[in-house]
Amino acid sequence: MLRDIVKQCAERGTSYAFKPPARPTLPTICFIPGFRSDFVTSKKSLTVYDYAVNRGLGFLSWNHADGSVYDWYQDSVSFIQTYTRNPSYLVGASCGLWISLLVAKQMPVEGILGIGGSVNFTERWLMNELSEEQRDMNYIWRRPSPYDPKGYYDIPVSFLLESRRALITDYSDIQCERIIMIHGVHDTDAPLECAKQISNRLGKRALLYQVDQGDHRLSSEKDLCFLREKLHELVSNE
Repeated sequence: MLRDIVKQCAERGTSYAFKPPARPTLPTICFIPGFRSDFVTSKKSLTVYDYAVNRGLGFLSWNHADGSVYDWYQDSVSFIQTYTRNPSYLVGASCGLWISLLVAKQMPVEGILGIGGSVNFTERWLMNELSEEQRDMNYIWRRPSPYDPKGYYDIPVSFLLESRRALITDYSDIQCERIIMIHGVHDTDAPLECAKQISNRLGKRALLYQVDQGDHRLSSEKDLCFLREKLHELVSNE
């Protein structure tokens, strides 16, 4: 089980899991979780883990530590370079797609699968949901969220400002030619229109699949089945 291989990384102050491929020549699938998501309990992460293990592929995932999206990107590069030897497949949930694209700017990536992907969302929050007075480094923004028991996330504006170093404005230097995006039509956290814009910027190397009844999490059994199907399509190059 995935829980059995989870370890702590004291250097980065977070947890991670790595299962090497059955043979050194086989690729590793890296699952990059979304904002304040835990890969250990994520249904999408477990689906990717089961897919990889059942086929002898490697699996690697980690949780995001404190810091900005730029820090998460740097951590991701470090984990991937430490534990993989061959070009990897990246599966990015929510802002995990953003991080996957940043990683692919730095190193060749075999393929990327985005699930409810969102890019540059911190800047949209900063400019569209906060007043000018609230855009203060010391301000703590209580952003309403159905995913937290309190009904909101405490988000330091410093997190939004420091994430500006990770903003993607140029998609031309992304070193990945096969990108699949799965997006729920009813996604209110990362609107479908934003996914369409990302797909358009990526051009012919990206395929966008719209899930008619899908929300942001895409964690129903039907959604997870579709995830497995598209992951297989990506990995098997069908």
